[in-house]
Amino acid sequence: MLTEISELIGMEIYTDNAIALGNVDDIIVETSSQKIDGLFIGNPNPLLVEHSRAVSVPYRWIHSVGDVIILKYFPKFVRTEASPDRVPKMRKLKDEVLHAAHSAEEKIVHAEKSAVAKIKEGGHKLKDDIKEL
Repeated sequence: MLTEISELIGMEIYTDNAIALGNVDDIIVETSSQKIDGLFIGNPNPLLVEHSRAVSVPYRWIHSVGDVIILKYFPKFVRTEASPDRVPKMRKLKDEVLHAAHSAEEKIVHAEKSAVAKIKEGGHKLKDDIKEL
């Protein structure tokens, strides 16, 4: 039986089909409720997670903890790329951000030109005032 949360670190995790997922590298704790939110797997099995990218396993997916951790659920395969239905939304958001940045840049350039023009105008007026003296 576990007596400390730190004992979870390094433990092996297996799916409900007895496939090794990886080892617990860290624990994710919800500080407000002081409960474990998930387990962080830094180098998961590439047969289960695309490109062996790090994943967090929600604690509610855990079936039992003993010498190893056994999950009651884990997807057959976790893709780490953006899903096709999200790509258009991401592109639209990217385009909106680029448009906003371009608009801001144009406003800055216009403000700089206006400021330079005012400085030049003030300089010419100052020269005229000096000549009159």
